[in-house]
Amino acid sequence: MPLIAGFFIAKKFKLGFKDFRKLFTAGALTFIASQVLHIPVVYGLTALFSNGILPSPDKSITLIFNAVVLGLLAGIFEETARYILFKTIRKSTDTWQNGIVIGLGHGGIEAILLGIISISTMAQMIAMRDPSNLSALNLPADQVGLVQEQINAYWTQPDVMPLFGFMERISAMSLHIGLSILVLYSIVANQKKWFWIALLWHAFVDAVAVYVFPKITAGENVAVGVFGFELMILLLGVGVLAYAIRLRTSFPVKNEALTK
Repeated sequence: MPLIAGFFIAKKFKLGFKDFRKLFTAGALTFIASQVLHIPVVYGLTALFSNGILPSPDKSITLIFNAVVLGLLAGIFEETARYILFKTIRKSTDTWQNGIVIGLGHGGIEAILLGIISISTMAQMIAMRDPSNLSALNLPADQVGLVQEQINAYWTQPDVMPLFGFMERISAMSLHIGLSILVLYSIVANQKKWFWIALLWHAFVDAVAVYVFPKITAGENVAVGVFGFELMILLLGVGVLAYAIRLRTSFPVKNEALTK
């Protein structure tokens, strides 16, 4: 999906393959760099709470606490990474078009990585449907039952679930592109408030996802719940993208790609 979107965006903006590749790669590497720092911090905080080094919140507020903390961490690391990228190479990326492509690279590489994980998971589930393959793992008896439950849950999920995954990717890519424009605009217009708006909006969307998803999947009609959840996240992502589109006239008219 990101590659198809990239093809149409490059054609729309009249970007050559070399220029598009540089911008897309810059966005992709920025996302990866943010996760290199983000993921260890999440695991580190989890360990600190689990080991009692940091006081754990009351069970009644654990979910909302996790949602707020994880949302803020995502916003801080990813939007700061975007800001550093745009600030570092501003002279060659201060146009709206280039911001769009970099945002596509940021969200596109996430979609590609998740796609690889999904394909890997499917391959494992196909292999594990054969009882002989499961037996070959030599798992303890108590774990065999748990793994079998996971395999059964995977193959009995509603047929529409892949559609929800497609909706989620559209939401995420829309969000990444929109937030990239807001962060870039904070630099172009010299108005730091747009960076903080992007950071807090990112934190809000992730916090909502962390808080709501466990609740809707615990219900009886999971498919309907997931659809409502994905629709809500889609509106949040498309909403910020729509506003980013409105900002187009506030950017420089020139259309330069990254310099060599």
